[in-house]
Order: sequence, then structure tokens, then C-alpha cells
Amino acid sequence: MLRVLVVGYDKMLNALISGSVYSGHRVVGAMRIDRVNYSKFALFLKDIFAPSHDLAIIKAFGVQDINAKSINSKEFKKEFERLRPDVILVGSWGEKISSEIFNLPRLGTINCHPSLLPRHRGANPYFWTIFAGEDLSGVTFHYVNEKFDCGDILLQEAVMIDPDMDSGELRDRCSKFAQGLVGELLNKLEKGEIIPQKQDESRATYEFQLCEKDTIVDLRRTRKEIHNHIRALRPWYMPSFRRGSRRIYFKKYKFLALDEKYRNKKIGAIVFENAKTLIVRSFDCLIEIIK
Repeated sequence: MLRVLVVGYDKMLNALISGSVYSGHRVVGAMRIDRVNYSKFALFLKDIFAPSHDLAIIKAFGVQDINAKSINSKEFKKEFERLRPDVILVGSWGEKISSEIFNLPRLGTINCHPSLLPRHRGANPYFWTIFAGEDLSGVTFHYVNEKFDCGDILLQEAVMIDPDMDSGELRDRCSKFAQGLVGELLNKLEKGEIIPQKQDESRATYEFQLCEKDTIVDLRRTRKEIHNHIRALRPWYMPSFRRGSRRIYFKKYKFLALDEKYRNKKIGAIVFENAKTLIVRSFDCLIEIIK
């Protein structure tokens, strides 16, 4: 039985804690992202009046809630030395982890990244995988090193992406896979059965955090590309397009065939509008948007 310390956020934190426990290992501590994002006083109030799902999971499994402002802080290192974990598991964490910290555990610090590395390193791989029109994502457990998502791969499994799946649904599916895989990972680590594999740098892509311009859908794209962009943004961002000074949001929409009478209309032209709906021309179709 390994002693495990989990650092993470939301569904992936839940997956790593529960998967470790269900596979017979002991989670000796967990650090949640709220510790980084809030001051001590603000978090004290939040934990009373609006406790997070992360806190509920930590309490439900009877895990030590690590009190440190940063994973790279002296407080975290002190807690590590007290709890003596064999391995640190990381799932959805924004801080870059220092070598002083990731070298502490005897079995290393291992990140769970929701993509088929080396594809889609970096931020929000759910969005970028769907946006790229790919039908496979994945869950990759890899060693943490000095660069984001570049460490040797320990365990990896592909995850199917359904044609209409959005980023939130992909996150849920990847988290379920991670919950099942983490037990296999820990069991093999304990037995010394894992051979780390170098990542193929020739296949690597690196993605960045989304910004406002990434939520604007380009109507010059094909129907399939527009659909991929919209579902990649959901449920965390509201996709839209611009028409002059207007910004029109894709709350509910459906694609329509491009009638011959509208082929001479410019891309982005609104060909019909009333109080409830509008129809806009894109590259190869019409899009009906419910207001």
C-alpha cells in the first residue's frame, strides 16, 4: 500500500483521491486549488458559507486538508515531511512545481494530463482537442519535470470523443478514465513494473489559455469546423459571432442547407431575423440561432 498525496482541482482531484482509495492505497493528504486562489480569511468564510466540491470530497474520504498557500511554499514542504507520502499525484493544477518539491517523493511527482501526450500540452486540452476536430483524447500519467507536461510517460489510455460531445462532457469522461487508471498506476509503481517512456517531441503541440478572441466563431469556416468550435467552448464559455457592432451568441442553434437564393449573400450576412430567431450565412451553410 502506497502513501499518496494528491494536489488538484474539481473532477480530477475527485478522480485521483477516489481511485487511489478504491485501489487499496492510502491518501495521506490533499491540497486544493482554493488554497492558492483565496486569502486565508476569504477561504475561511467560503468554506463556511459556500464550501467547494473539492472540500466535500476531501472530507468525505477523511483526507488531511493541507493548509499551504502554494505547492512550492515552506508550509507545503513541512506538511510533506510530516505526512511522508511515497508519491505526489497532480490533477488540474495551475502552478509550475519547483524541482525542490517534485523531487521530494521517493516514487516521484506524477501529473495526470487529459490528452494523448505529447499532443495538446498546456492549458485546457479539452477545448483544443475538440477544436482540432479530433475523435480521440486521452489520459496520460507522466512524471513532472522542469517543463509543463513534458515528463516521461508512465501510463496512457485513449478516450473516445463523441461527435456532439462538449468540453465539459469530455472532462467528465477523462476524469472517469483517470479514476480507473490511477489504481493500475499505483499498483505497478509499487511493484516496480513501469518503464517510463520518453515523449516524442516531433509530435508535440503546446496550447495556451483561452482569451476573449477565442470565443468568437469565424463564419468563414466550414459547418464542421464551426460545430467543433462551439462545442469546444461549452459549457464554460459562450460562443458568439460579430455582425457590425452587434455580438450574437450561439445559445441554441441548428445548421440549415445553403439555398441557392442565398449563395450571393456575403458570409456573415443575416438573411432572416424576427423576435425569436435569426439566420446567418456561413461558408457552406446557413445557421439558425434561437435568441
